Order: sequence, then C-alpha cells, then structure tokens
Amino acid sequence: MIPIEVTNGGGRYVLRAELPGMDPEKDIRITVEGDTLTVRAEHTESQEDKRHSEFRYGSFERSVRLPFPIADEGPEAEYRDGILTVTVPRAAKEQPATRTVPIRRAD
Repeated sequence: MIPIEVTNGGGRYVLRAELPGMDPEKDIRITVEGDTLTVRAEHTESQEDKRHSEFRYGSFERSVRLPFPIADEGPEAEYRDGILTVTVPRAAKEQPATRTVPIRRAD
C-alpha cells in the first residue's frame, strides 16, 4: 500500500503520497476516471559488486474516490523529496436547468 493523506480545503482536494526513490517520469502513473483518482507506482533497482548482488522490485496502486467528478482541466501533480502531491480543483457544480412540463387534460 502507498501511504497517503487526503485533505480538503480552499475549493480543492490535495492527495499526498509517500513514494521515496521513484523517478516520477518513469515509475509513477496517475489516472482519472469519473470521480476516482488512481496512483500507480512501479520501481526496480539493482546493485551489484564483485561478491554481492541485490535486486529490489515494488509495484503499488492506490485509488481514491472523491465526492465529486474530477474536472477535465483537473489535477496537477508534483514530486519532491519522495512525496507525490496531487491537487484536484473542485469542479463548479452544474446547476440543473429548470423545465416546465406541460400537462394535458384527459377527456
């Protein structure tokens, strides 16, 4: 599991995920579907010297469902010092249009 923290305030949600040692361009993928934000991370690392070899591999995924659909202009992501920060602005709520329904007199 990816340790995450989700906060809400100022018209936006902020998701912070702890992903140390990752290359954000190669190892991390963020997808959006409706009201769900998914963070996937996959990392491989190997070290080798004359007498010893070490290989580490990890694959993680975490999805967060927000209480609103994510707007198209949507999330922005930043990776710094092992912390991924994804900011999701709250979409302006669509106001339903009011319609008048005609009534027919039944004979």
